[in-house]
Amino acid sequence: MVIGNDEYSIWRTAPDASRLCYQHFLWREVHKSNIHPSIDLNNKQDLRIAELAAGHCLWAMQVAEEYPHAQVEASDINLSLVPPKPDLPSNLSVSKWSFFDPVPEKWKGAFDLVHVRLVIQPFGGYLDPRAVLQKFVSMLSMRFRRLQNVKRVDQMMLEPGGYLQWDEYDYFDADKNNVYSANDPSRVPNPEVTHNASTKVWKIMMKTFQWPTEHFDRLSEYYAQAGLENVAAHRKRPPPSVFRGFFEHWYALIAQLLPVLEARDMEAGQEARHLLTQMKKDALLDGVYSAHITKSVIGRKPEASR
Repeated sequence: MVIGNDEYSIWRTAPDASRLCYQHFLWREVHKSNIHPSIDLNNKQDLRIAELAAGHCLWAMQVAEEYPHAQVEASDINLSLVPPKPDLPSNLSVSKWSFFDPVPEKWKGAFDLVHVRLVIQPFGGYLDPRAVLQKFVSMLSMRFRRLQNVKRVDQMMLEPGGYLQWDEYDYFDADKNNVYSANDPSRVPNPEVTHNASTKVWKIMMKTFQWPTEHFDRLSEYYAQAGLENVAAHRKRPPPSVFRGFFEHWYALIAQLLPVLEARDMEAGQEARHLLTQMKKDALLDGVYSAHITKSVIGRKPEASR
């Protein structure tokens, strides 16, 4: 997929808005927070937070309400899903921007936290995300801390800079029969034989859209290469209580992608359509759902020498 053509504009509809909102609240239920607990934003003055590829802006809206003293800025290539301005928190601003474009000068070194979630789709064609990652890093802040009784700038101390939180599914695990039973929260025995529809659909989508899962599996390595420190990939599987919720979201996403899939490869699209029917049967008859591992990769801009 090429983000410049906004090929996923087919999703800028009311059903997709509902699906994205559902997805947001599922992630919130799993993690019990929007900002990962390893990120410390306490005692930050002039706090600035950015959400990129914000979509419906639910994450940014909730964070703006949680941090009323912060300035939160959300951006996306298309703003059609964003609520009307009167409905937004007063400390939230929204602008149109694609992360494939140059970073605006006003955003360079500006943010204490940059957040992005589930953006593998624009990197179709096996695009390498490292150039975009460098842009995210360039947006992270570097702060001076004034020592007591010190007035000169050259006698101030540099604090560690802003955080980058990049949320994706654990793609390394996603195509490895990651299906579970609602009655028994463990992997279904031998899913390649008994409940393989979800796994097969995932593999079809990865191949057809050429999503660069191997690159995204290496985000932690790429963070370190980009100069971030304290890098950690935090993985969490949805609990059984939301197995069905994640399955329903996955089912809705595949259903929306079917026309695009069939336009690219009719045979693959027809097979996916058949497998979608089987996924529904597995869920309704046997209580078996796909429940992909969520992953948050966190890193921080280090203290720099003057």
